[in-house]
Amino acid sequence: MSSPLEYGIFEHAVLFTGHMIDAPVRETERFPARAEAAARAALEESVAALLTRQEKVVGIAGGASGGDILFHEVCGAFGFPTLLRLALPVEEYIAASVAPAGNEWVRRFRALLTRLEPGAIAVLDDSVKLPESLTGGAKLNIWQRTNLWMVDETLRLAPRRTLLALWDGKVGDGPGGTEHLVELAPGFGIEVAPIIWTRTFVPPIA
Repeated sequence: MSSPLEYGIFEHAVLFTGHMIDAPVRETERFPARAEAAARAALEESVAALLTRQEKVVGIAGGASGGDILFHEVCGAFGFPTLLRLALPVEEYIAASVAPAGNEWVRRFRALLTRLEPGAIAVLDDSVKLPESLTGGAKLNIWQRTNLWMVDETLRLAPRRTLLALWDGKVGDGPGGTEHLVELAPGFGIEVAPIIWTRTFVPPIA
């Protein structure tokens, strides 16, 4: 079986961006844990809609709790490979982007590491050189660089490219979040699929 890192074997690359599960200390709800089941169902529907053509598909996403891990899990259930791209070394990434949502998300992240082929997992470091056509020469934080890194890989992975986003439609907590990638993708010829709006399935507190 060909490795996902063999660029050129795919016809459709699906880039994902989405919110983390809300940490217990978050003041304003965005993606609370009780909305996970609805989010998974929405992702399954959206991914199925992208698979209407007979194509070799690959997914690409980070590994944060919530949207990222759900995306990898859903793609695995549909039977196509994904690439995991981390902004930080594994343990640092877990501390920053997985553990705040609880131990069960850490378990699922580690299960993802075990399931994916070693060549499908990469960490952003100084060896990753982004073309100036992407960065525009701007000084970027690590989350912005990671978004651009995934855009660059998406462009090289397949001739058809789609961004799938799980988003509340609001400005993020800081530079380099879901909003950044949603705004960035069209400028590089990546089609944005219908947004999965978190506000439509976040149930009110009883």
